[in-house]
Amino acid sequence: MCGIVGFVSFFDEKNAPSPDLLRGILKHRGPDRFAHTQLGPCTLWHFRLSVIDPTDGGNQPISTPCGRYTLIFNGEIYNYKTLKKQYDLPCIGESDSEVVLLLFNSLGVDSLALLEGMFSLAIWDAQNKELTLARDRIGIKPLYYSLVNSVGFSFASEVKGLQALGETRPSNKHLADYLSLGFVPGQNTLFEGIHQVRPGYYIQLKDGKASHRAFYSLFDCVKERPSTSTSYDAAKKSLRKLIYKSVEDRLVSDVPLGCFLSGGIDSSLVVAVAQNLLGSKLKTFSIGFKEAAFNEASHAAKIAQYLGCEHREKIFEQKVLLDIFPNYLSMTDQPFGDTSLLPTSLVSQFAREHVTVALSGDGGDEGFLGYGMYAWAKRLDSVILRGAGRLAHPFVKILGNSRNKRAFGLFEGHKKENRLRHIFSQEQYLFSQKEIINLQLGRSIFSSAPPIPSWMNAQEKQAFFDYCWYLPDDLLVKVDRASMAHSLEVRVPLLDHHIVEFALGLPVHWKKRKSVTKYILKDILFDLVPKEYFNRPKRGFSIPLAQYLSGPLRPWVEQYLRKDLVAKHNWVDVHAVEQYKTRFFDKGDDYLYHRIFLLSILHQWLEK
Repeated sequence: MCGIVGFVSFFDEKNAPSPDLLRGILKHRGPDRFAHTQLGPCTLWHFRLSVIDPTDGGNQPISTPCGRYTLIFNGEIYNYKTLKKQYDLPCIGESDSEVVLLLFNSLGVDSLALLEGMFSLAIWDAQNKELTLARDRIGIKPLYYSLVNSVGFSFASEVKGLQALGETRPSNKHLADYLSLGFVPGQNTLFEGIHQVRPGYYIQLKDGKASHRAFYSLFDCVKERPSTSTSYDAAKKSLRKLIYKSVEDRLVSDVPLGCFLSGGIDSSLVVAVAQNLLGSKLKTFSIGFKEAAFNEASHAAKIAQYLGCEHREKIFEQKVLLDIFPNYLSMTDQPFGDTSLLPTSLVSQFAREHVTVALSGDGGDEGFLGYGMYAWAKRLDSVILRGAGRLAHPFVKILGNSRNKRAFGLFEGHKKENRLRHIFSQEQYLFSQKEIINLQLGRSIFSSAPPIPSWMNAQEKQAFFDYCWYLPDDLLVKVDRASMAHSLEVRVPLLDHHIVEFALGLPVHWKKRKSVTKYILKDILFDLVPKEYFNRPKRGFSIPLAQYLSGPLRPWVEQYLRKDLVAKHNWVDVHAVEQYKTRFFDKGDDYLYHRIFLLSILHQWLEK
């Protein structure tokens, strides 16, 4: 795992920045080695976290023997040994990066579809003066790019790498996306001119012009209704085989490796499979908080003991979350609404004391209908329930308690084409479309929703929406920034694209049976760990944000949502902000906490 940065000058090689300019900027992503090279108009920087072939043979930038192609690469390719043998690649070292480079040398961009793993990469073609950028299928690893004052093109693993190469300015063009989702989806950001390479895409830059093409499309893979002629038992066997293969691939490491273990379904399944495959005691890590309501570490410890893992846990006081809160924007670079970034940072820091690589259980909820919002998608698909809820909504807004006000917000009027976004925003306690219209001063627009296969039912469509936006632009951002801030590589076996495609094709009643979510996934887990270990409510990796904002973080809110400061930046309506503060602090509408957080972190960022 690494950090990459690059710059291509359009006019004069003298415009290229000093090779030493970025030394230290992304050191957290790659503390083991910093290197750079200047190849005519192209300058490449690489920050290495040594995982596969930690010898000098795995160093980057790496060039083909003839010097035509040079690669910088962030990620892991799990089938690199198979590709090396299959294509008889003349590798000198043992790294996956050399396989990526030599395969590109042989097949060009067609080689991208052969890579299985997580990656963002850049390849400079010195002969044709052409740059190729690419990002993995699911969007596990980040890659941003920008024009730099019309004199060049820059790219980096994090926005701070671009900021080191040129001035960056905020843009409210996609403010509506941020307010309704807590993040900006797709290729956009809250910076003017800064974009993301989308999952499964590559960009080729030549003569100052960039072309965007897909080498993989999840929509194309599942746009037709899959055959369901197989039996449940056969499907369970196939899924189990895919999971075992994915975990086995991700256990390959030349440095110490372990697993996060929260005690929930997904991480427990990954740990159980990994322990079965490893043959030696697997290192597992969990954290908890002294306050009982936020401490699930005991559940993780029991599961680890049953499986025979080498388990470690660390119990914090809740105030440690407040202690690391000042680091929030430095990790995200732009406003970001998922505060579970903070506990994820803590468990990453703890694991990094013992290992360099950790496996995580991310991805199980989207593939197997684990979120509560999928039940709401089914409810709102009913004309009768939707109509009854809309009739009751005005009365609940006046007479209902905080919980009911929040829940009935899901019945607020919305356009059918925006229903997936609406369900997500209200389930996450964010701004509704009507609220955004009243709050915004500018003409910020909503990004068009990703294409959704027409054969899917309401729950499946909501899950596919999450695969396209929530996972790559929120959950995986959180995991990447929190882990790489501590130089820890995190791998996500349940997001192997073979598992993702298989899960999306399963009949709904195999994924959700009556009130049991993730049914087939749990069925596989319960063959490995007794069911009774999981007889408790599902909990997310969250923090008590409402309590913090009304208590110790209230001065922070008051500082960044002052009337004069909000008016100075002029992104949202001052009077509307004041109304939200009054309702939250004085009138007991505590369900507005996430809205208050989004506005506060936005204005802190604007001030920064």
